[in-house]
Amino acid sequence: MTYRYFPALGLLTRAVLFAALVFTASVFAAPAKAQTPAPHSKAEIEKIINDYLMENPEALATALNNMQEYYRLAESDRLRQTIAKNRENLVANPADFSIGPPDAPITIVEFFDYNCGYCKRVFPTLMEVVNENSDVRVVFKELPILSAASTWAAKTALAFDDQLTFLTFHTKLMTHKSRLNEAYIATTLADMKVDRAALGQRREAPRIQAILDENARLARLLNLEGTPAFIIGDQVLPGALDKSEFDTALAAMRDALAEKN
Repeated sequence: MTYRYFPALGLLTRAVLFAALVFTASVFAAPAKAQTPAPHSKAEIEKIINDYLMENPEALATALNNMQEYYRLAESDRLRQTIAKNRENLVANPADFSIGPPDAPITIVEFFDYNCGYCKRVFPTLMEVVNENSDVRVVFKELPILSAASTWAAKTALAFDDQLTFLTFHTKLMTHKSRLNEAYIATTLADMKVDRAALGQRREAPRIQAILDENARLARLLNLEGTPAFIIGDQVLPGALDKSEFDTALAAMRDALAEKN
């Protein structure tokens, strides 16, 4: 395989490579007798680095892998701190609906969108997890990011004044295979015999938009790039998790709680 000089390497990457390689390059260039070396020009330093990479291409891969791992660990630590700082808002915000024992030692927080196909795919699995584990509670965080209908559905859900009505509505929308629209939502509310006039007044209350704004703020802090996304313990787990992934995360949580006790 032929390796060539890559002039388009990003500034950050080149800086990392410089820090890793300039010492080696300066050693190669050092005179036999101990004396203060003449400073290298920018062009000379770049040539030393380029020559070194051409002769040792594996150094580039190693440097990039180390850099990626460094940033991965740094981001993981940042997320743990962010979750800890916002834990009360994530797991115990009275504005959120939930399912499972209120005093459950383990809480799964789901950020979701009613028009998200992956959210609908994971819904039966999530319900299975709750039904099979008496120590687990699920908190639903409305994060409508896909369409105006998503926002309408989220505001409607947040306007309900009791848990059972919310869960009925939530289940109907999550098991609906097609894209949602306001007409389908209206039909669903009619089937549920909901007082739509009273619901409409609550839906337009400023507190409903404030809840959505706060959820969006949390999503940005947690660097969520889509839905669904789950917070379990101090981990952010994006995507439609399968049963084994939930089981693994819950087992880790139980081990962590056992160590604390």
